[in-house]
Amino acid sequence: MLGSRFTTQITVRGERTEPERVLSAQTIDAASASEFTVRGEGYSAVIVTVRATYDASATSGVRVRWLYSPDNTNFDSVEDAEDAGNYENLTFSAGATRQRTILIPLYQKYTKVQIVNLDSSYAVKVSAWKVLFR
Repeated sequence: MLGSRFTTQITVRGERTEPERVLSAQTIDAASASEFTVRGEGYSAVIVTVRATYDASATSGVRVRWLYSPDNTNFDSVEDAEDAGNYENLTFSAGATRQRTILIPLYQKYTKVQIVNLDSSYAVKVSAWKVLFR
């Protein structure tokens, strides 16, 4: 019938893995980093949640940066990753605990996630979880 209107509803469901703790209250020394690699084959994104507890005398916070690799050997340089905007900074307040969840697209088979302590004098305590998303 001409002029009839049909509506179709489509439900799209994303699959997520169970959260995996990749860092557990790990101390990251001043001006240092901790990292883990995500093998993203078959997934489109990784959701990373980072919880950082800053020293009461700290003056800088934490950066979460990601680097891509097709072979788990040759990763983007830090400079190129930052130039591309492949990082997020947690908010900062000395002595406080901050938590941020970040969605990272998986463009390559391997993605290295780095948790960087931007403070040059004080360590930070960090926990992190990852969830893969199809």
